[in-house]
Amino acid sequence: MVKNRSIYILPNLFTSANIAAGFYSILEAQKGNFLIAAWVIMLAVLFDNLDGKVARLTHTESLFGVEYDSLSDLISFGVAPAFLLYVFVLHDFARLGIIASFLFLLTGALRLARFNVHASHNSNFIGLPIPGGAAVAASLIIVFLKFKIDYNSFALLFLIVTFFVAFLMISPLKYRSFKKISTTKGISIRTFALIIFVLSLVIFKPYIFIPLISFLYALSGMIEVAYKFLFKKEENLNRGVNYE
Repeated sequence: MVKNRSIYILPNLFTSANIAAGFYSILEAQKGNFLIAAWVIMLAVLFDNLDGKVARLTHTESLFGVEYDSLSDLISFGVAPAFLLYVFVLHDFARLGIIASFLFLLTGALRLARFNVHASHNSNFIGLPIPGGAAVAASLIIVFLKFKIDYNSFALLFLIVTFFVAFLMISPLKYRSFKKISTTKGISIRTFALIIFVLSLVIFKPYIFIPLISFLYALSGMIEVAYKFLFKKEENLNRGVNYE
């Protein structure tokens, strides 16, 4: 019985590491170490994926773990990126910058609440998951700082992206969930090779491919809707359906 109780510590340790990363990101952002703050948010995304995976692998899923995970997500992917965006560039817009960063936090909290209420075994998320929104914010900062782009000249871009990501988090768009992918079921050699290839790219040039993956995932909801619309329209045209 002692072993069964102690194993619940494992996923919650990763969740605690998630909170620690979010808190540390806030501290670094306050000091002006924006690149470190952005990368630490990315580290929190990794911890967030690991806690659920570990819980499922060790059969230690619990309601406490779900609630604890949501609270940690609000700190690491709501408060931390909203604060980072504001102190990085949004403060140039005065009250509008405050509204934008707060809206990012607010919609992230709403996204978490909606997920907790409507959580199911569906393979899709409704709205951009809050870690995805945080990853976009952190990725944008990483790209600008790594390639030494004058971000002050693109302050308006950051403002627009902040509002846009906030909208995506409460949108009805569907996003693929990768959290429930089983690590014990067999996959094809091609799929395994593709995974290794992507991981190799991420390790080789993390400041390029991590932001690229983050941006593509954020846009994937709209891309999938557009694809289905065009495919359905083409299918109906082939059947002789007239849209006029």
